Amino acid sequence: MKRIVILIAALIVALPVFAEKKTPVGVRMEVASASQDDNEYELFSYKDKDGTFGYYLSLGRVYRLVEVVTPNSNSSFDHVDEICIGLGSTPDEVFTSLDALLGLLEKDLGTVLTFPARVPTVIGLGEAGTATCIVVKRPLQGKRLCFQFPVRRRVAETDLTKSAINNLRRSFKFYLKLHPVK
Repeated sequence: MKRIVILIAALIVALPVFAEKKTPVGVRMEVASASQDDNEYELFSYKDKDGTFGYYLSLGRVYRLVEVVTPNSNSSFDHVDEICIGLGSTPDEVFTSLDALLGLLEKDLGTVLTFPARVPTVIGLGEAGTATCIVVKRPLQGKRLCFQFPVRRRVAETDLTKSAINNLRRSFKFYLKLHPVK
Protein backbone atom coordinates (compact mmCIF):
# COMPACT_ATOMS: atom_id res chain seq x y z
CA MET A 1 0.00 0.00 0.00
CA LYS A 2 2.85 2.34 0.87
CA ARG A 3 4.43 1.75 -2.57
CA ILE A 4 1.16 2.63 -4.34
CA VAL A 5 0.85 5.90 -2.42
CA ILE A 6 4.48 6.80 -3.21
CA LEU A 7 3.95 5.92 -6.89
CA ILE A 8 0.80 8.08 -7.11
CA ALA A 9 2.59 10.99 -5.38
CA ALA A 10 5.53 10.68 -7.79
CA LEU A 11 3.17 10.71 -10.79
CA ILE A 12 1.37 13.80 -9.51
CA VAL A 13 4.68 15.63 -9.03
CA ALA A 14 5.96 14.56 -12.48
CA LEU A 15 2.71 15.26 -14.35
CA PRO A 16 3.50 18.92 -15.19
CA VAL A 17 6.73 17.80 -16.90
CA PHE A 18 4.84 15.44 -19.20
CA ALA A 19 1.88 17.75 -19.74
CA GLU A 20 3.83 20.47 -21.51
CA LYS A 21 1.22 22.76 -22.95
CA LYS A 22 1.25 23.02 -26.73
CA THR A 23 -1.18 25.24 -28.57
CA PRO A 24 -3.22 23.08 -30.95
CA VAL A 25 -3.56 24.25 -34.55
CA GLY A 26 -6.76 26.15 -35.32
CA VAL A 27 -8.02 26.35 -31.72
CA ARG A 28 -8.48 29.52 -29.66
CA MET A 29 -6.83 29.13 -26.25
CA GLU A 30 -8.20 31.76 -23.85
CA VAL A 31 -5.51 33.58 -21.91
CA ALA A 32 -7.40 36.45 -20.27
CA SER A 33 -10.82 38.08 -20.40
CA ALA A 34 -12.59 41.22 -19.27
CA SER A 35 -16.24 42.23 -19.20
CA GLN A 36 -17.68 45.64 -19.83
CA ASP A 37 -21.35 46.53 -20.14
CA ASP A 38 -22.86 43.63 -22.15
CA ASN A 39 -19.57 42.83 -23.87
CA GLU A 40 -16.91 40.23 -23.18
CA TYR A 41 -13.36 40.84 -24.40
CA GLU A 42 -11.10 37.84 -24.72
CA LEU A 43 -7.33 37.73 -25.12
CA PHE A 44 -6.39 34.39 -26.66
CA SER A 45 -3.56 32.59 -28.39
CA TYR A 46 -4.01 30.99 -31.78
CA LYS A 47 -1.84 28.89 -34.07
CA ASP A 48 -2.53 28.84 -37.82
CA LYS A 49 -2.17 25.76 -40.00
CA ASP A 50 1.13 27.12 -41.32
CA GLY A 51 2.52 27.20 -37.75
CA THR A 52 2.22 30.98 -37.26
CA PHE A 53 1.48 31.72 -33.61
CA GLY A 54 -0.04 34.89 -32.21
CA TYR A 55 -2.07 36.53 -29.49
CA TYR A 56 -5.36 38.21 -30.43
CA LEU A 57 -7.91 40.42 -28.71
CA SER A 58 -11.50 39.53 -29.51
CA LEU A 59 -13.72 42.58 -29.92
CA GLY A 60 -17.22 41.12 -29.88
CA ARG A 61 -20.59 42.73 -29.35
CA VAL A 62 -23.74 40.90 -28.33
CA TYR A 63 -27.03 42.15 -29.73
CA ARG A 64 -30.26 40.99 -28.10
CA LEU A 65 -32.64 40.33 -30.97
CA VAL A 66 -35.51 38.83 -29.01
CA GLU A 67 -35.76 38.22 -25.30
CA VAL A 68 -38.55 36.20 -23.71
CA VAL A 69 -38.99 36.30 -19.95
CA THR A 70 -41.36 33.87 -18.28
CA PRO A 71 -41.73 32.92 -14.60
CA ASN A 72 -39.68 29.73 -15.14
CA SER A 73 -37.12 30.77 -17.73
CA ASN A 74 -35.34 33.58 -19.45
CA SER A 75 -34.55 32.95 -23.13
CA SER A 76 -33.01 35.15 -25.74
CA PHE A 77 -31.90 34.91 -29.33
CA ASP A 78 -28.56 36.64 -29.55
CA HIS A 79 -26.50 37.74 -32.47
CA VAL A 80 -22.76 38.16 -31.94
CA ASP A 81 -20.55 40.16 -34.25
CA GLU A 82 -16.86 39.71 -33.63
CA ILE A 83 -13.48 40.70 -34.98
CA CYS A 84 -10.05 40.00 -33.51
CA ILE A 85 -7.09 42.37 -33.59
CA GLY A 86 -3.57 40.98 -33.45
CA LEU A 87 -1.50 41.86 -30.39
CA GLY A 88 1.76 40.13 -31.30
CA SER A 89 3.44 36.77 -31.09
CA THR A 90 5.26 37.15 -27.76
CA PRO A 91 4.12 38.28 -24.30
CA ASP A 92 6.31 41.39 -24.59
CA GLU A 93 4.56 42.35 -27.84
CA VAL A 94 1.18 41.83 -26.15
CA PHE A 95 2.11 44.17 -23.29
CA THR A 96 3.41 46.72 -25.80
CA SER A 97 0.14 46.53 -27.76
CA LEU A 98 -2.00 46.87 -24.62
CA ASP A 99 0.11 49.85 -23.53
CA ALA A 100 -0.37 51.38 -26.99
CA LEU A 101 -4.15 50.99 -26.60
CA LEU A 102 -3.93 52.73 -23.23
CA GLY A 103 -1.85 55.46 -24.87
CA LEU A 104 -4.56 55.97 -27.48
CA LEU A 105 -6.92 57.07 -24.72
CA GLU A 106 -4.60 60.05 -24.12
CA LYS A 107 -4.98 61.21 -27.74
CA ASP A 108 -7.41 63.91 -28.85
CA LEU A 109 -11.07 63.05 -29.38
CA GLY A 110 -11.71 61.98 -32.95
CA THR A 111 -8.26 60.41 -33.44
CA VAL A 112 -8.66 57.53 -35.91
CA LEU A 113 -6.44 54.49 -36.41
CA THR A 114 -6.96 51.27 -38.33
CA PHE A 115 -5.85 47.91 -37.00
CA PRO A 116 -5.24 44.76 -39.01
CA ALA A 117 -7.76 42.22 -37.84
CA ARG A 118 -9.15 38.77 -38.56
CA VAL A 119 -12.73 37.64 -38.75
CA PRO A 120 -13.55 34.51 -36.72
CA THR A 121 -15.30 31.65 -38.44
CA VAL A 122 -16.87 28.47 -37.13
CA ILE A 123 -13.57 26.63 -37.62
CA GLY A 124 -11.06 29.23 -36.35
CA LEU A 125 -9.79 32.60 -37.50
CA GLY A 126 -10.58 33.40 -41.10
CA GLU A 127 -9.75 36.09 -43.56
CA ALA A 128 -7.91 39.29 -42.84
CA GLY A 129 -9.86 42.47 -42.33
CA THR A 130 -9.56 45.82 -40.62
CA ALA A 131 -11.01 47.44 -37.53
CA THR A 132 -11.19 51.20 -37.28
CA CYS A 133 -10.53 52.68 -33.84
CA ILE A 134 -11.83 56.14 -32.93
CA VAL A 135 -11.17 57.92 -29.63
CA VAL A 136 -14.60 59.02 -28.38
CA LYS A 137 -16.18 60.40 -25.22
CA ARG A 138 -19.58 59.01 -24.29
CA PRO A 139 -21.94 61.10 -22.14
CA LEU A 140 -21.61 60.10 -18.47
CA GLN A 141 -19.09 57.37 -19.39
CA GLY A 142 -15.81 59.12 -20.23
CA LYS A 143 -13.24 58.45 -22.92
CA ARG A 144 -13.33 55.16 -24.78
CA LEU A 145 -11.90 53.47 -27.82
CA CYS A 146 -14.71 52.82 -30.28
CA PHE A 147 -13.88 49.97 -32.66
CA GLN A 148 -15.92 49.75 -35.85
CA PHE A 149 -15.74 46.83 -38.26
CA PRO A 150 -17.76 45.70 -41.28
CA VAL A 151 -20.16 42.80 -40.82
CA ARG A 152 -22.15 41.72 -43.84
CA ARG A 153 -23.96 44.89 -45.05
CA ARG A 154 -23.53 47.04 -41.95
CA VAL A 155 -20.88 48.28 -39.53
CA ALA A 156 -20.68 46.77 -36.04
CA GLU A 157 -19.37 48.84 -33.17
CA THR A 158 -17.91 48.12 -29.76
CA ASP A 159 -16.30 50.30 -27.07
CA LEU A 160 -13.20 49.49 -25.04
CA THR A 161 -12.47 51.39 -21.82
CA LYS A 162 -9.30 51.98 -19.86
CA SER A 163 -10.51 49.70 -17.05
CA ALA A 164 -11.14 46.80 -19.48
CA ILE A 165 -7.64 47.17 -20.96
CA ASN A 166 -6.11 47.28 -17.48
CA ASN A 167 -8.10 44.19 -16.46
CA LEU A 168 -6.85 42.32 -19.54
CA ARG A 169 -3.29 43.41 -18.76
CA ARG A 170 -3.51 42.20 -15.13
CA SER A 171 -5.15 38.91 -16.14
CA PHE A 172 -2.48 38.28 -18.79
CA LYS A 173 0.30 39.00 -16.29
CA PHE A 174 -1.29 36.53 -13.84
CA TYR A 175 -1.65 33.94 -16.63
CA LEU A 176 2.07 34.24 -17.43
CA LYS A 177 2.95 33.62 -13.76
CA LEU A 178 0.95 30.38 -13.87
CA HIS A 179 2.08 29.39 -17.40
CA PRO A 180 5.59 30.77 -17.98
CA VAL A 181 6.65 31.01 -21.62
CA LYS A 182 9.87 29.14 -22.34
